[in-house]
Amino acid sequence: MNFYVNHLTDCKVPIQTTGIPRHLDRLLEILLEEEKEENEPGPCLEYLLQHKLLDLLATLASAETPPGMRAVCLSFLRKLLGRSKYPLLHHTSIYGPVQRLVALCNGNPPSPMEAEEVQFLLTLCFLVCKYPHVTNIINDAPSIQRQNTSERRNSERVEVEKVTYIPTRRRNTFNPLFEPLDTQAVTLISPNLFNSENDRTRRSVDFNSSSSKNETTRGSSSQSNRSVSSREVENASQSSSPVIQIPICDNNSGVTAQSSDSRDYDNSQLAEDVTLMNEIDTHLRNLQDLRLDGEYGGAYEDSSCMDEDRSPLRPKPQQQSKCLLLDALLSYIYTADNTVRIRACEGIMVLASLEDSSFAQMIAHSDLAILIPNRLKSLFNAIPAHVDPAEIDGVDVTWGLDSPAWTKEKKFSGCRQVAAFFMWFDYCNQLIREAHPDVAETLAKSIRVNFLEKIVTPALSEHHVLLITALVTKCLKELTSLALCTEMSYWLVGHDRGPEIPNVWTSPVLHRLIDNCFTDSDDLTLETLKLFEEMIEKRNEHMLHCLVLVYLSTRGYYDNTAADSAIASWSDEEDEREREKKGSLDLSYEQNHSRTLAPSNIHRIVNCFLSLIPRYLQTDTDVNNYERYMADLERQYSTVLIDCSLMAWPLEAVTVDDSASSDSRPEADHCSVRFYMGPFITMLFEKVANIPRQKYEVNLQLTVVISRLALLPHPYLHEFLLNPLLPLAPGTKNLFICLQKVIKQLVHEVPKTPDHKQMLKETRERLLEGCSHDGDKENILFESVIVTEEFCKELAAIAYVKYHHSM
Repeated sequence: MNFYVNHLTDCKVPIQTTGIPRHLDRLLEILLEEEKEENEPGPCLEYLLQHKLLDLLATLASAETPPGMRAVCLSFLRKLLGRSKYPLLHHTSIYGPVQRLVALCNGNPPSPMEAEEVQFLLTLCFLVCKYPHVTNIINDAPSIQRQNTSERRNSERVEVEKVTYIPTRRRNTFNPLFEPLDTQAVTLISPNLFNSENDRTRRSVDFNSSSSKNETTRGSSSQSNRSVSSREVENASQSSSPVIQIPICDNNSGVTAQSSDSRDYDNSQLAEDVTLMNEIDTHLRNLQDLRLDGEYGGAYEDSSCMDEDRSPLRPKPQQQSKCLLLDALLSYIYTADNTVRIRACEGIMVLASLEDSSFAQMIAHSDLAILIPNRLKSLFNAIPAHVDPAEIDGVDVTWGLDSPAWTKEKKFSGCRQVAAFFMWFDYCNQLIREAHPDVAETLAKSIRVNFLEKIVTPALSEHHVLLITALVTKCLKELTSLALCTEMSYWLVGHDRGPEIPNVWTSPVLHRLIDNCFTDSDDLTLETLKLFEEMIEKRNEHMLHCLVLVYLSTRGYYDNTAADSAIASWSDEEDEREREKKGSLDLSYEQNHSRTLAPSNIHRIVNCFLSLIPRYLQTDTDVNNYERYMADLERQYSTVLIDCSLMAWPLEAVTVDDSASSDSRPEADHCSVRFYMGPFITMLFEKVANIPRQKYEVNLQLTVVISRLALLPHPYLHEFLLNPLLPLAPGTKNLFICLQKVIKQLVHEVPKTPDHKQMLKETRERLLEGCSHDGDKENILFESVIVTEEFCKELAAIAYVKYHHSM
């Protein structure tokens, strides 16, 4: 108060040179010390609440007088609310100024006080999380309506300039801060303020007499300020915040204030301070037109409102949000200060994770679902096209402050842009995972529509599709949010769960990826196969269903007309079915495992795969060397079983027989529609058939994708991939038949090369050392022999591991 009264020359002096910060720190110490000594709010806190001191601070912060006052006020209020043991936010004299200060915090355009502003907002977020009953009050913005007309903005700017502008330094007898707007001749301060001590004594006597009259009402008033019932809070928040209106005082009238328990203060000094405080507050409010009414609600937006439409960093958001605190936090997601942005993201995550359903609906319909994907799009488009796709998988970042190696060091060309994109994608992933289900669903769907479908889908057909595929693969690999994984599966394989008709496109992204596997670019084929591997590794039921299971669940590949001897050679499960048909089923037998996954003739199945390669082409002398795959496959299959435990997959592969057709017209089965295995398995089998002519890296990745499929505990998929003895419908091929054709090609081509046995041995040693030749047809041929030999061992090991786990 002494600063604003005695500051006679210049109101632009920095606040650091004044005693204001020190005095506010002392006020905070007094309030916190009082809490330690009292079990209920004491006289100092009552005084703060009754006399609306925070309204005065909010007004001074709005006027930014002296410069830096806003940061000091934000710090004071943040510390008071954060350290107090009482839930103060629901008091009318608290949340009104808080709302005004929140409206001042706007990161667009940037301000030098971003760190203080975001720290203040983050404190409010944690308080809302701690006291959920104030959620609607602190975020209720109907009374803080922003005026977008140019006249209103210009008038506000002029009023503030009049508050903080001094036309001349010659008039140094009083501070022009307290001059009225229409005249420079009369001061707004009470004429008796600088009179003699006798006048001051007389005024203090008048104050004491008026305060004694109001003493009887002090108790009830302070009690009402100390606590507001949760029902009153809810009712207040549903309409609008009942902000107290403060009338403009008459210059010649006495100012009457309610007295609190402050026996340690001198009454005359207290009267002067209260009078002065109210006059300053009233004058500043009048000058800036910071009215606390329903039209404007007292929120002064400073220059941030005027510059909002001119921001080059983001498009103008739709005015649909009513969450004042969320809107303030969202304005900082484009800031150049990484620390400020991360703090704002923390606050957004706190608000999005609140359990209040009505508040979650408000968040879901806010600008959050627009701005988050927009930033993802901008960062994605900022990635240079010359980035090496091979470097993408090695990028390891999170959205917090623990990735300086990727943000400050140059690992490769375009590293920082790639790291910035994946840091924001990680934030989207974590935000959706932690958010309320309503918020998570809306945000995930917005990312699919506005980012994946509008930006990434067209890019899969452009010249830098290799880089785009690598980025999508990395995103899918890092994905942990169930809602976002579901939306990404819809984007990859479509919504429709029915089988596709051959040569009819119903999922454009899936067919684009499959077509990319048949281009002349081995690198694109390799990268696309890696994406398919991640799609299988996510264990998403919708993705697996649309890729393979919908085509196999009809068991159209199985030949129902096969002889009993052929059926009996497959498994006990088929034997039981045949005996059931003949009425010889033992009803006392209780099945406790899948006989499709654990057939009695497992050794025949294993030997079929191991004996597929002729002896003279085998480079590994140990015929049982497939056991070296067992330990790793045991761990993998255990994980797969856990991931797939909640999927409603059948236990056995059983054909639904049509008795009329099978008994009366058995030939009808041969006239049925030909089995279609789907575009994905069709592509895999075509690539398997082409193993002798493909690069080693492509063949190796191809076997990885098929192995991931074979590990899934689905009975139809299991027998289709891992049953060499299965009777197949006419015209149908399975994995074993494709491998047989590959072996025939190798048997025909390899012996044509002189000294082929020595070359096969050398090729195996070279591949075991991690080296491969990018070269001629001869090297590709020998490398394909090694790949096929090891692939057959791996398939045998998978069949045995699944048998062991199913027993």
